[in-house]
Amino acid sequence: MQSSPRPISRPVLLQIMLVIALCAASLWLLNFLGVFRPPPTEAVLVFRVEATGGYANITLQAGKEVISKTTTVTTPWEKRVVVARGEEVYLTASNPSQTGQLSCTITLDGRVWKRERTEAPKDGVACAGIVP
Repeated sequence: MQSSPRPISRPVLLQIMLVIALCAASLWLLNFLGVFRPPPTEAVLVFRVEATGGYANITLQAGKEVISKTTTVTTPWEKRVVVARGEEVYLTASNPSQTGQLSCTITLDGRVWKRERTEAPKDGVACAGIVP
C-alpha cells in the first residue's frame, strides 16, 4: 500500500518562501543596477585644445567629423562629437607662436581619457586612441 505524502511543515514552507523572496530581490537589484542592459554602442567625446598664444593649428578625425587640412583655431577650442565605440580618433595641435604651453585633451563620457601637454620650444601635441 502506498502511503499518502506528508504535508509540508510550516518551518520548511517559510524557508522556501524566504529563498524565493531573496532570489526575486537579487534579480530586481541586478536589473536596477543595469547588469542586464546591453553596453552602449556610442560614446560622447569632447576634444579640447589650449594654447598660451591664443591660437593653434589643428587636425581632427572622429567618426564623421574630419579636419584633415591643418586649420587655425582660436583657443581654448572645443568640439563635442558622438562616435561609435571601437572607432579610432585623433586630435593633433601645434602652436604657431612657439611660445608658452600647448595641450590637447579628449574627454570620454565626461571623464578625461587622453591628455598631452608640452612647452615651447616643442610645438606639437597629439591625443589619440580607440574608443573603448
